[in-house]
Amino acid sequence: MARTALITGASSGLGAEYARQLAARRTDLVVVARDKAALTELAGALRARYRVEVEVLVADLLVPRQLERVVHRLTDPDRPIDMLVNNAGFGLPLSFARNDIGDEVRHLQLLVEVPMRLTHAVLTPMLQR
Repeated sequence: MARTALITGASSGLGAEYARQLAARRTDLVVVARDKAALTELAGALRARYRVEVEVLVADLLVPRQLERVVHRLTDPDRPIDMLVNNAGFGLPLSFARNDIGDEVRHLQLLVEVPMRLTHAVLTPMLQR
């Protein structure tokens, strides 16, 4: 049985590179990001080149219902996830003192709270296996 990795922030940059590296090792993937077009393009390229299964899951992890869809996928007993790559993120244009505090809070949520929730969700099924 093939192993499956779920990668957040997979539409570009390091997330897309993680996807390529894991696909080259014959790992099936669930790629997660906000950009459906970029995810779909990446998935097609990975399927064609590496002959792996690639599931596209479009989600903004700062939107509670969309985050919950990713949590649900991580805990699906019929389609287990063997590896979680928490890579979602975004940059802020200014120094902390000059950035909007709401942007800073969202940044903190995406870099700390979201990975904690996703890791917590996938941990129990992993430990049971």
